[in-house]
Amino acid sequence: MAGAIDSTAQPRGVAIKKLIAFALVAGGAACAAKAVAAKKAEWAGMPESAVRAKLDARIPEQVPAEQRTVIADKVVAKMRQRGIIGEEPSLTDADGNGQAT
Repeated sequence: MAGAIDSTAQPRGVAIKKLIAFALVAGGAACAAKAVAAKKAEWAGMPESAVRAKLDARIPEQVPAEQRTVIADKVVAKMRQRGIIGEEPSLTDADGNGQAT
């Protein structure tokens, strides 16, 4: 049959709608990935004491102190395992004689 209509072809409007929906989903995924990367960068390189202080501020007060300590220990251990814990700031001068001035 010459000139038969292909019943599997989609109308042009449906294809454009699918393309726009795909672009929106891909854009949303890219924004989410960017936000996660920014949060990771915010925590990377922080010394252990700063990580513990930040975690303590973020965990609700309803959680008992012992449980907050356990949570902080687990988070710090995981960060240390991944190598993203920074060095503690040194309070000594170049000669190692007490506090720096």
